[in-house]
Amino acid sequence: MIRNTPECPFCRRYINRMADIKAEFGSVLGGRCECGAVYVCDPTGHNTGEAYMEALALSKGNWQLNGIEENVDYETETIDYDEKSHQTVYSKGNSSLSGRLVFVKVKSGTESSLPEQRAQADSPSQSRISTPGGKTDMKGKVRKLLESRDYEDVAQMARQDRGVIRWLISLAYDKEEEITWRAIEAVGVISKKYSKEIMDVLRDTVRRLLWSMGEESGGIGWSAAEMLGEIIAGDPDAFNDIVPILWSFKEEDMFRSGILWAMGRISLVRPDMTAFIADDLPGMMRDPNPNVRGYAAWVAGISGAGNLVEHISRLLDDASPVAFYRDGNLTSRTLSEIARDAMHKMPK
Repeated sequence: MIRNTPECPFCRRYINRMADIKAEFGSVLGGRCECGAVYVCDPTGHNTGEAYMEALALSKGNWQLNGIEENVDYETETIDYDEKSHQTVYSKGNSSLSGRLVFVKVKSGTESSLPEQRAQADSPSQSRISTPGGKTDMKGKVRKLLESRDYEDVAQMARQDRGVIRWLISLAYDKEEEITWRAIEAVGVISKKYSKEIMDVLRDTVRRLLWSMGEESGGIGWSAAEMLGEIIAGDPDAFNDIVPILWSFKEEDMFRSGILWAMGRISLVRPDMTAFIADDLPGMMRDPNPNVRGYAAWVAGISGAGNLVEHISRLLDDASPVAFYRDGNLTSRTLSEIARDAMHKMPK
């Protein structure tokens, strides 16, 4: 593994450690090079889409990103980066083990209104690393609350600080870990309790999560579908327009099981909002991925649609394991168990 001093990819100047940059739309972990390039840190390497959008928003000064084009209005670069050591990282075949720095530089002549306070973002007094009780401590506190499932406290923190939702997203990248599912669950509680008060924050989060699932981001929104499902289920009337958009990603293999999970969560609250997906469920119950088959059967059972009984019954002898989160625990269930539960919910 090769480590080097971090440099701006546009001007090759040394860049300072990350700091919490305060902008009108919230706090972002990043910095600004002397050449004008803005950089944002994705500590895990799994939320680069979010970091890209934040860097672009910082460069522009707001979240109104329509109408600007990469390589026309701005340029982007990404480097592998270790936040703890403040070094770039190169390890052939293992780049996924590092975090990322996303750089955006607005081209000369393009409108940009960076807040003046960001010019001070790299000062030691504002350093995220050196500030006691700063965002690093907050992330640890959020994680601790998730471990004990104190979602009310997490929601209260998110009500006061937009950065809490960013930390939840950063914790939700490994779906083999319970902490990921608890972070997803916590976002739903935030939406249910405080959507009216922080609607702008949640709408921005929805936009970023959808973007992270798109081709432009390289398909890196690992738990985006599940988080979107929780947000919608938390306040279905406010986010009903997102349901068909989310379902439109069902053809992407990497998102299909997550989208079905999201539809199940929404169906538990507002089955009428997901009724339109019924015709697609039979095909998904034949998917080669057991998680897809299992979640499709689960959603079918929630829907109670009698025409799906035959398709569910074909899974009654399927012993394939399915990762299933419920009641705060990530467990493994067999497809046959899920199918039996679904059958019991069907009309006699």
